[in-house]
Amino acid sequence: MIDYFTFEQIFRTPFALDSLFYYCDDQSHMSNKPSLATNQKIRVANRDYRKEGFEELENRLGTLMDMLADVLPEEAKLADSIPWRGHEIKDHSNDPEEAATVAQLQAVCFEILNMVEERTALKIRQRRRCDLGFESEQGLWGRIFHDLKAQGFVENDVLETLSKVSVTPVLTAHPTEAKRPTVRERHLALYKDLVHWDRYRKDPASLEKVMDSIQISLETLWHTGEIHASRPSITDELRNVIYYLREVFPYALRELDVSLESSWKSAGWDVEKLRGSVAYPQLRLGTWVGGDRDGHPLVTAEVTANTLRRLRKHAMRMHERELRAAATVLTISPDIDEVPVRLTERINALRDELGNRADYPYAVNLNEPWRCLCYLMREKLDPLDGYSDIAEYIEDLNLLENTLMEIGANRSAHGVIFPLKRLAQVFGFHLATLDIRQNSPFHDKAAVQMFRAVGIAEADGFSDWPEDKRIEFLLNELRNDRPWRKWQPEPDTEIGKVMDCYTSLRRHTRSYGLDGLGPYVVSMTRQVSDMLLVHLFAREGGMADWKDGMWISRQQVCPLFETGDDLDRAGKVVSRYLSIDPGQHFLRVVASGECCMPVMVGYSDSNKDSGLLSGQWLLQKAQSEITTACHEAGAECEFFHGRGGTISRGAGPVQWFLRSLPEGSVTGAVRVTEQGEVIPRKYAHHANAAYNLELLLAGVTGVITENKGKHGTSSLGDPKYQEIMHWLSTESRKGYRSLLDKEGFIEFYRQATPIDALEHGCFGSRPSRRTGTASLDDLRAIPWVFSWTQARYYMPGWFGVGTALAKLHVENPADFQLLSTFIHEEPFLRYLLTNVETNLVSADLDLMNAYAGLVEDQALKDDFQNLIVAEFSRTGEMIDLIFGSTFAERRPRMLRTLEMRERPLRILHHQQVALLKEWRAAQKKGDEKTTNELLNALQFSVNAVASGLRTTG
Repeated sequence: MIDYFTFEQIFRTPFALDSLFYYCDDQSHMSNKPSLATNQKIRVANRDYRKEGFEELENRLGTLMDMLADVLPEEAKLADSIPWRGHEIKDHSNDPEEAATVAQLQAVCFEILNMVEERTALKIRQRRRCDLGFESEQGLWGRIFHDLKAQGFVENDVLETLSKVSVTPVLTAHPTEAKRPTVRERHLALYKDLVHWDRYRKDPASLEKVMDSIQISLETLWHTGEIHASRPSITDELRNVIYYLREVFPYALRELDVSLESSWKSAGWDVEKLRGSVAYPQLRLGTWVGGDRDGHPLVTAEVTANTLRRLRKHAMRMHERELRAAATVLTISPDIDEVPVRLTERINALRDELGNRADYPYAVNLNEPWRCLCYLMREKLDPLDGYSDIAEYIEDLNLLENTLMEIGANRSAHGVIFPLKRLAQVFGFHLATLDIRQNSPFHDKAAVQMFRAVGIAEADGFSDWPEDKRIEFLLNELRNDRPWRKWQPEPDTEIGKVMDCYTSLRRHTRSYGLDGLGPYVVSMTRQVSDMLLVHLFAREGGMADWKDGMWISRQQVCPLFETGDDLDRAGKVVSRYLSIDPGQHFLRVVASGECCMPVMVGYSDSNKDSGLLSGQWLLQKAQSEITTACHEAGAECEFFHGRGGTISRGAGPVQWFLRSLPEGSVTGAVRVTEQGEVIPRKYAHHANAAYNLELLLAGVTGVITENKGKHGTSSLGDPKYQEIMHWLSTESRKGYRSLLDKEGFIEFYRQATPIDALEHGCFGSRPSRRTGTASLDDLRAIPWVFSWTQARYYMPGWFGVGTALAKLHVENPADFQLLSTFIHEEPFLRYLLTNVETNLVSADLDLMNAYAGLVEDQALKDDFQNLIVAEFSRTGEMIDLIFGSTFAERRPRMLRTLEMRERPLRILHHQQVALLKEWRAAQKKGDEKTTNELLNALQFSVNAVASGLRTTG
């Protein structure tokens, strides 16, 4: 049940913590383990803090549930459906309208629980840090610096690493986000009330006002529709993403830098040296909303152009807001002869440049020169007629900072102006880079249409050509200095859409440069020609440059390897691609000064294709081979991890995820997707956003520093360990595919899960299928996982693992025993099997059987359900055997959080099963009115279950 959010949150909260997540029961396998004394100090203290946290959680939650009951006077009979009030909650009738109302109520209750968990977690972290020091918090700067010092690294080592770190969270929108942005706003209002509750708890008068505000927040939340009445548009999704980019991340960045400096001091290092070295890690932000056209026909060239404009506009507004805030502080008014000459000169230059627009800010702030310059700079922040680029803006910020230091106002320089420089470095004038994504089969169709239009008749069979022939043909064209002329793509064709996209990109970059563009991601990359083809499209679209006798796309081309077969050959594909470009024009220079090749690896389709164990091992091998290929070409690899919101799609605590990656594969630049409902869970407010960003940045810093001296090498560990893992990968894939390939599986799947309800739901702008074909291959990995999660199978996250482990145990017990040893030595293995275990305990056998009861063919149901139940039991037994103890023994706190959510979830699941049965029956009868009513109730049910599980797909 705890898939991504509670899984990662379990690490960071006092709830379901086993000595700071699962590793801290036994840290002997971790290379960064602190001293025994420190471990003991933290472990003993954790007991008290966890107990305190649970008590605070239950008390506050009970009070909020009582307050929620008070704001439901007209629905008084619903009060007995509110959980966590000290009495058994009741189930109501299966009438669709009542079922929807109860589901909405439970969704609200779960969201309140989630907020109280987050708030309590933050408070416990603050108390622990206050009492035990910065090193007490796993995964954060303080602990990373403490552990690195313990391993013998010195201040300069870490400064060198920090200067190389470049991390880019990429915000995406996927077709499983169940909440409306309006509901998110209500959640934020309630969270602020919880903050005020803590702040004014000892002030009776103020506390009374806070409690009144909480009741208002609860009342408005109850009366706000939880789900989308219709599918959100791309504009809606972009508005939602811009909110986080503009209203959350800027404040989180400031907290992040403060935490870095405080932790640096705590480590005994010189914070002035940190500031002087400008070694703050680079944070960048990206998005796919408005640029991801893979299977999304609504993402047009116009949508992309509008997205780029809106991102730029809101970047300017953010900088305007921050400059205004700085100006209110910089009221410094020295004597005229103490004002630095260059400050006066810049003010006068801006007056001349801005003309009438400068008159008012200059006249009002004449005697406060730093404030005056801030307001003049604000006037110059015009999206159309302002600073030429971000570098020019940073020059003015440097002037403000340096002149403040000249007069001795060092604190103002660092506390007021330095944060503005950081915002400029992170957000630029583009707010977030926009990636463009399209799949290779789409490109093949576009290529054939383009070749036909320019008169290359023999290229009609381009899609079926052998790879060597495709490469030869494309290279001949790319080495021809003359693009094709006088051809026009047919409108509404694949090539027409590709060229329209390039027209939008060309117009934008002509005005504003390339800063706002991320890479061109080629999903379903199978071979080198899939990437070369994008360079040819870029040539024809006016987005390529002639370099060393070859046309090179101005936008970096990033392959996305997703399926098992594609991952198997990824290293060879990257190696051959880089060999074509000896001048390294395919690469970009990153923070470390190294040339870097972007490569995206997909955690979703690899799992859907091969199962969790096999998919994860394929990813390990692929990343190791890609790292080696890049090194041999004199480059680094910037891995782009396409992680989803569930374990089955790559989720898990980010600090342990980073440590589980192949040695040497994390070299500095890292990109990760933040998908759908993950965004509000991790970044709903700036404190939580800062925490999650710190885990990411500090985690990358720790891994890179520890791998120092291993540049360009990549290892998957002990050869015997690799042999066992390869064998397990093969056997688990066989077991997993035996289920999916078994005759009748699709029929069972579509009836035993709510996939059909999800396909009819209003959870996102993008279709759940790439082409609309009703096949398993065409179904996206996100609704695939979402549907199994809703039915409490969590099947993609464990099926096949038990078969492989059991076979190893019987056929080669010595290797099985070795595996039990390796689990304490190999971070990837422990991370993987702990994730499998989390999926197992989140699943529910009774509920699986309830959903399986929806399958109409009894023999079909029994056949598949027996297979699934047997594998479920087998996997649990093997996991306990590997770890040497049961889940309840090792992770009792997580068990407690599961139990806390279970009763209300059971009611929701049984309601959902009943609704699915009635809805499908109404569809068969052609009863449109009843079908629509039941579908509405089902959407509320899906939303409520997702809130309880803290995950969708």
